[in-house]
Amino acid sequence: MKRFLTNMIFPLIAFFMFATLLIPILVTVKTPIGPQQLFAYSVSPLAYSFMLTGVFIASRPRFLEKHVGMPKMYAIHALMTILAFFLVLYHIIFYWQGFGAIFRSPATIFGWIGMILIFLGMMSGILSLSGMFINKIKPLKYLKEKVLNREVMLWIHRIAGIGSVVAVYLQNVFIGFLRANTPYMIVLGLYTALILGYYFYWKLETQFLPKYKVSKIYKATPLLWVLEFEPKRGNIVEYNPGDYFFIRFKGKANITKEAHPFSTSSAITKKHSNTIEFMIKEAGDWTKSLANIKVGDVATLEGPYGDFFPPVARESESPYVLMGGGIGLTPNLSILRSEIEKKSQRRIELIWALSYESDMFMIDELESYKKVNPNFNYHIIFSNEEVKNYPFGFISNPYLEQIGVSEVYQDATFFICGPDIMMESTYNVLVKGGVPANKIYVDDFGF
Repeated sequence: MKRFLTNMIFPLIAFFMFATLLIPILVTVKTPIGPQQLFAYSVSPLAYSFMLTGVFIASRPRFLEKHVGMPKMYAIHALMTILAFFLVLYHIIFYWQGFGAIFRSPATIFGWIGMILIFLGMMSGILSLSGMFINKIKPLKYLKEKVLNREVMLWIHRIAGIGSVVAVYLQNVFIGFLRANTPYMIVLGLYTALILGYYFYWKLETQFLPKYKVSKIYKATPLLWVLEFEPKRGNIVEYNPGDYFFIRFKGKANITKEAHPFSTSSAITKKHSNTIEFMIKEAGDWTKSLANIKVGDVATLEGPYGDFFPPVARESESPYVLMGGGIGLTPNLSILRSEIEKKSQRRIELIWALSYESDMFMIDELESYKKVNPNFNYHIIFSNEEVKNYPFGFISNPYLEQIGVSEVYQDATFFICGPDIMMESTYNVLVKGGVPANKIYVDDFGF
């Protein structure tokens, strides 16, 4: 029951708003209504409830994100936006006689403005944020990564999202029978003020987050940046291994000021008692611009977010199997460093899948961990280049059997992070091998 409520919290919020908007409309209807008329009354408040819930999700409420997870929140946000668009489109086509009604009244004008803005918000969100849709369609993925400016698309997405809510609210104000329904207008205004107020409070709050300065920046491999931040004042924020932050550079830093999410590679240890480290792969315009960043540049770190290493896993005494694909090592390394700091003697198996030898680094650090914990082992496998003394191929049950990991299938807790295809295939390998699904944690944010 608890898991159901956690997974359904945002749909439940949307349907609660919908129900409390629909009831004041229905109580004013004096004659019995059939299913078709009920649907007609329901379309607009349902679409608006989805829109408001989408704006609420866009404000990244941490008190809910830690239970639901950002990937699931963003997936719900995307689906609700799409549903809202088609509900509004249906309403216009079947109840307003389509394009002919655009300039019939202020209500229809604002309704059309709202629909256009929802469409812009939906498309800009898909092209700037969505891994759920884009990664499965190569032309759109190319358009997102090579042609469109992500920062511009994000601004369009934000402005269109807020603008569509305002437009649809004004549409309701200009519909006579709704404006005359005082309970409906009170509920509508209350929800609109609460959601938009929370959103703008969050946006304002992000501008006044504690500032961090870059204390180290270097390249560990030809395509991997390592950044370390220390607070300008006070102490770092508390975070758990595997958590992530949205990094937003400020001031004179020669990089766009849009926030980008990255997992921590550090944990709170003696080495990183008052610094936070990130390992960032150079894979786009923003990450390439890290070449312009220098020691002393200032940023804010919004977070922490994530639940890759939840309390049930932290409190477990079972072996850990950390499985990283490329830069997916990062949150796993955070967990590993935390365990080494505690001088944990649990069995820990780190499996690192790489494409090329040039992607490999920090072997000395991994070797040093064996001295602290004799039950720690690491395994590196290459998929695109044959490297001497290392296996070639992909993570599979025969490979896991060969390195002895299959013997802890029933006992260990597994953590997977990497490219989508690696995470999906590795998860399937484990499940088919008999690993209980509730013992597998996947760091699947792809936005």
